[in-house]
Amino acid sequence: MNPLRRSYEARVLVVPLGPGSARLAEDLVTLGVERVQVLTDPDPVAALTRPLGEAGWQPPSPAGTGQVAEAADMVVLVGTDLAQVPEDVVREVCTAARVGGDLIAAVLVAPERWQEPAGASAMVTLRQEVDMLVSVRSPKLLAALLDVLRGGARPQDYPEMTVEEVSA
Repeated sequence: MNPLRRSYEARVLVVPLGPGSARLAEDLVTLGVERVQVLTDPDPVAALTRPLGEAGWQPPSPAGTGQVAEAADMVVLVGTDLAQVPEDVVREVCTAARVGGDLIAAVLVAPERWQEPAGASAMVTLRQEVDMLVSVRSPKLLAALLDVLRGGARPQDYPEMTVEEVSA
């Protein structure tokens, strides 16, 4: 646990939107993201998740996609290729997250094919369903955003700063 976090650490669920995004989620561990659950296999009855890093919060199990999303504090949909976005999963996850009172964000990492019909449709769905839509250029920026959403910066990310400076 981060010593800079003075209180609550949010339960963040990352939902990859397509095969390219699933690979990106796997790479987040190498960027230092931990204690976050990734929805690896959406399913109405028996969704599968796995933690990034050594540990993570534990969603209900067995549980469907909606129940897993509802158990989170924040849901972060991650996409790269907008033509691959499963809009039905977006709607299901976002509906459940709203029931659970979760913050819902979509982070597009170097988004591609947004101008194609399937990508444009996915963009409309994302804009309608999420609370926050962010586009970043690199996975490093996604990792930093996830860390902030989860509860703040890690001291090893800012070795030149004191604890007081990072938490200010």
